[in-house]
Amino acid sequence: MKLKFWQRNVDQDDDVSQEDNASEFQMPPGHYLSLGTRLRAKWEGYDDPIEYYLLQLEIDAYADWLRKMRIFLARPVEPELSELDLDEEIGRWPPERIRLYDKLFDHGIMIPGGHEYALELAKPLALDETLSCLEIGAKLGGVARILADRLGVWVTAYERDGELALLGMERSVQAGVQKKVPVQVFDPSAPDLRKAYFNVVYSFGEMFKVPGKDAFLAALADTLRDHGQILLTDYVLTRDLDEAELARWAKLEEEELFPWTAQEYKKKLGALKFDIRIAKDESETHLSHIKMAWMTILSDMQRGGLDPDLMDYMVSEMEMWMNRVKMLENGSLAFYRFYATIR
Repeated sequence: MKLKFWQRNVDQDDDVSQEDNASEFQMPPGHYLSLGTRLRAKWEGYDDPIEYYLLQLEIDAYADWLRKMRIFLARPVEPELSELDLDEEIGRWPPERIRLYDKLFDHGIMIPGGHEYALELAKPLALDETLSCLEIGAKLGGVARILADRLGVWVTAYERDGELALLGMERSVQAGVQKKVPVQVFDPSAPDLRKAYFNVVYSFGEMFKVPGKDAFLAALADTLRDHGQILLTDYVLTRDLDEAELARWAKLEEEELFPWTAQEYKKKLGALKFDIRIAKDESETHLSHIKMAWMTILSDMQRGGLDPDLMDYMVSEMEMWMNRVKMLENGSLAFYRFYATIR
């Protein structure tokens, strides 16, 4: 794609300048070309790095406008709508916060351990192109897309956060897998799932935020076909939390929480006619993934290689993740993996 809309560098006779090494494009005032930009321009096949730089500016401006328009259109219509300042409506998941998670856990994979851990967790499922899956708590749909790409499976990815679901579907469209990996918003308190439709249901670390898990797990069991499989990882209570402890945890997570114990999961899955094959405490592995991710990003920051725009989200995200670490280490929580097949 070549630029056609940037002002060219011309002399008074409207002829393109013929100075040695002169660009036919003009850099905006105050901008400069870094070595990285020059190398990327060469890699992308641009003879003139300024042309490539200006194209990236235009793409960034369009992406910013598109983000604002998504937020604008998602708002309820109000009489004063025309007076809204879109610059103030950045949403819960602006690009900088998304980029922070991309750096933490792999591009598009918003769980500790990234691509490889997601694939490791999926091994017992023996996924292939003949199976259809439902993911609960898909975030940007990164796990679903990696499973589809590596294993050929079809995944319907459900996410409670409407903004994340929209961004996730956009990524599926960009990857050309919008039919194989659609990312959709859903309400777990009122699940409307097709009966006996999916071969596999899975959720990685999101069920502790779901209210009414008794009814929800029953709905998941109903949506599975004969010999269907369920795979869950989740934070589970290892002791009773008082109201103050639960409130502090919920404040850092920025939402209401509904954690179960591992025993409650086992009891409910058993009552739903699941044959539990794995019920394993994965806390040690989970802790190592979280700590490694944050050690890496903090090391990058110390070397001066972290985007300054990400710093606005570092403190709150680190507080949330370090609180999870503290609760796992002091024995308040455990991180469990459950794998079961329906009888």
